[in-house]
Amino acid sequence: MQSGCAVQAAPVYLDLDATIEKTCSIITEAAENGAKLIGFPEAFIPGYPWWVWLSDPGTGSSLYAELYKNSVEIPSIAVQKLSETARKNNIYVCVSVNELDGGSLYLTQLWFNPQGDLIGKHRKMRPSGGERLIWGEGDGSMMPCFKTEIGNLGGLQCWEHWVPLNIMAMNSQNEQVHVGSWPAFFPGDEALVSTPPNLASSQYHALATQSFVIMSTQIHTKEILEKICTVDAQREAYGSLVATGGGNACIIGPNGKIISNQLPADQEGIVYADIDLEKIIECKYQIDPAGHYSNKSLSMNFNQNPQPPVKKLGSSTDEIITYEELKKI
Repeated sequence: MQSGCAVQAAPVYLDLDATIEKTCSIITEAAENGAKLIGFPEAFIPGYPWWVWLSDPGTGSSLYAELYKNSVEIPSIAVQKLSETARKNNIYVCVSVNELDGGSLYLTQLWFNPQGDLIGKHRKMRPSGGERLIWGEGDGSMMPCFKTEIGNLGGLQCWEHWVPLNIMAMNSQNEQVHVGSWPAFFPGDEALVSTPPNLASSQYHALATQSFVIMSTQIHTKEILEKICTVDAQREAYGSLVATGGGNACIIGPNGKIISNQLPADQEGIVYADIDLEKIIECKYQIDPAGHYSNKSLSMNFNQNPQPPVKKLGSSTDEIITYEELKKI
């Protein structure tokens, strides 16, 4: 049995160096409390682009430029620091970042093993709504599931949990422990749904894949409000979110039940739970949609080949960037 943990916190908004330091501090705290796997919220480094929901594209361009200059390149000193912290604390780390690759940004979960190796990444397959002003798309080659001594580890980000084919793709890889990275909670219509959408989605993912779900969330803060809001209408709109706090991180068992402690919605911290893979077996006994409970009349093609927009013949990249390689940066 291993301990996993989910982070509920805000970044040092649009500040790469400061958010990396905060991330490393949180990883260290989690490891000191016995965690073997830690999951971070969506776009934690260096923050979620909330302005896409508050303003027109032109108004948000200066904030995009700031986000761009504070995003994570691979490899880089920022990645080196994350690698070193994972290695020092002997912990698996899944951290969601704004990734700068070429001239574009992507929403990416980076995965590190306890040796500090960057073992892979998951890019959000399709950015949601206004996010398409910010991030490009991922593909099936960056939708991994890692076989480890603490289970088969995978992850999705935010509204990816609402797409049934994404869930089937993870199920087909026999995912056992899932990191769901979310921004701060955005309230739904309570007349229509009483459970926060991110919690409902995460509980469904647990049930549909028979996996443990580490649901990590950011929180809304006054500091973010002051950074992104320039007119009263924006301050009122985002201020209503700040008033909610927006955090609801938790860990969910394969039966859909919350098994971790929980924090007040406006409080930063880490929630923990023991992950007993044996509990998955009794759930698989009942249902395995990619196995004995599949429907032979329905099928899915899961293309895990890289699909770059420009194919450079003769070039190659290693899937794993080792700690020793990162150390040389």
